[in-house]
Amino acid sequence: MLHGMVKVPGYPVAEEEISGTTFEFWSSLAEFLLDPENVPESDIPSLMASGKGEIMQAIEEFWIKIQIPPNSESLKWTKDIRDGFMSFRKDVADLVEVAYGILGLELFDRLISQVIGALANSHTGGPVAWGQVEASLFCLNSLSDCLGDEPDEDESLKVLFRSKLFNILADNGSHIPLKARQTAVHMIGSYAAFFERWANFLPTVLNFLFVAISTPALARNASKSISSLCSSCRSTLTSELSVFLYQYELFSATPTADDIAKERVLCAISYVIQALPSENQKLDSVSRILGFVDKDVQQFLAILPQYPEAAKELGVSILQCLVAIGKGLQVPDDLPIILAGEGAGQGPPSFWEQESGLVIQRRILHTIQTLVGSLTEDGEIIDAACAVFRTGFAETTPGPFVFPPRVITEFLLERANRGVRVETVLSTASTMVSSHSLDGSPDISTEVGLFLEFILGLVERLQNPQVDPEMSQGLIEFLNRLFSRYISVIACYQPKERIEMLLWFVMNALQVRETLVKKAACTFWASLISFAADDRPELQASINSFVHMCGPALAEKLIWGIGGGASRSEVDSLTEPLKKMIARQVKAKTWLSAPLSRNGFPSPNLSEKDKTVFLNKIMILRGKRGTNQIAKEFWLSSRGSDFSCQ
Repeated sequence: MLHGMVKVPGYPVAEEEISGTTFEFWSSLAEFLLDPENVPESDIPSLMASGKGEIMQAIEEFWIKIQIPPNSESLKWTKDIRDGFMSFRKDVADLVEVAYGILGLELFDRLISQVIGALANSHTGGPVAWGQVEASLFCLNSLSDCLGDEPDEDESLKVLFRSKLFNILADNGSHIPLKARQTAVHMIGSYAAFFERWANFLPTVLNFLFVAISTPALARNASKSISSLCSSCRSTLTSELSVFLYQYELFSATPTADDIAKERVLCAISYVIQALPSENQKLDSVSRILGFVDKDVQQFLAILPQYPEAAKELGVSILQCLVAIGKGLQVPDDLPIILAGEGAGQGPPSFWEQESGLVIQRRILHTIQTLVGSLTEDGEIIDAACAVFRTGFAETTPGPFVFPPRVITEFLLERANRGVRVETVLSTASTMVSSHSLDGSPDISTEVGLFLEFILGLVERLQNPQVDPEMSQGLIEFLNRLFSRYISVIACYQPKERIEMLLWFVMNALQVRETLVKKAACTFWASLISFAADDRPELQASINSFVHMCGPALAEKLIWGIGGGASRSEVDSLTEPLKKMIARQVKAKTWLSAPLSRNGFPSPNLSEKDKTVFLNKIMILRGKRGTNQIAKEFWLSSRGSDFSCQ
């Protein structure tokens, strides 16, 4: 009966609704067979044999149901019917994945044999049953996460990738249904791990993918699969680099070349360039790939006078292409990195910091400056330019996108001083500081000092963090990045009065309405209060003087927030500097007692007993586990609950 329900004539959703009601049964049966309960052990072999046969039959029946209808049929469907049919296909894919746990390689081989069988007519010049091919590839795609690296699985995949399928797809592209080509593109990307083990199958599928990117409807998915394969198999593809560059040149010259596809393919080619054994060998390929970017820049300059909006879109695309190249050239995380010792950056210049390597960096920088200058400091262009610099921050070794900190600092501060995208500038500066806080990274105290000078001027203009919460958050986040290596830039700054002004600004940020600003300020004060530099007594003394100066006011702000001034979701953040204060500062109880002794503060709902109990409890815990819960109870009491009972 259940098989009969699946075999009801017609397309699911469009012509019949009953086949879709059986999914739960077949999934439940497969799960039961994986772990049969309350079945005598002697009965399990026969149960498995018959159960596997039923599930395989159901999969084959659903396989027929998911075959894409001819255009003449699907054009009659409404959007709801099309969406329903595609949802049905996803349910089938889920069922196939569950069924693999029972059927294993038998199911895998059956799907591959269906593809080979559907291609059989092509050997005699007959038509290929593309609906069957697509349905099988669709099901195989759903199994990609189920497979490991077993030899039997690889042997089955070899049968598929050794077939004429992808040659036919590449040679007869426009005559093959679009959906079949789309599914083939997806399937290749899903099995990148197989190609990593068996690189000899790569040329055929990559040839198909490079043909596919010229079809607008396939370009993005094909470029995604190309990127996936090049990332996984970069070391085995270096001999194909010139072919890839040629293929990209053909693709980028087409009027319909998709921007996102261009980015992905450039990133893919850059993965392969990165795998070349020496920096000198990379130079020519990096230069060629930047040549494609240069052509786009020339087009940008040509259309800018008459079509400024189109030029801006192209400008953003050019910078995003640079970002893609920069990401592709990054050293993979799974490769060992040899860091220089303390004081890195003081030795001989690297390949990319001298002669021909430096020319590459200057080309990239010239492109950025040309676009930024031509569009008169446009905000989106600045955002995209900062994204280019960020690609170098992820590197721990010199490279074409690892610009000197001085160059980046000059660019960022020039934008910030003109009031353009200050938040982006601060965020980029924060990332730069973090990347130069690692052991062995070059010291950038001079650059940090320049940013601090800019921030002090910003604080003088804002006065109150509530005036521009987003900018306030950005500058506090920057300050937070300094604690790991560059806090001395603040501690040693002269005159001290300007630093005191900065500290009061961050203090007032504890009372702004925006949660993210408040959290950033809490992180700053928790770090400052708990800062320890026993090996640097002068630095520690300077930090201690700041803490002692701000301690009483900070205690009042924290009590105000925990005592009802902040929202309940912010209490945990405010408790962090409170815990650090209690654990590290001998005057903490005195600082906290003063505001708690005032009538009606922090809330008229809090009695003197409530406040005394709260103070005693947190002092006993000394910043350990449980302090957060006490703070939350205190917050509730400020709203009218009885804290002493809690």
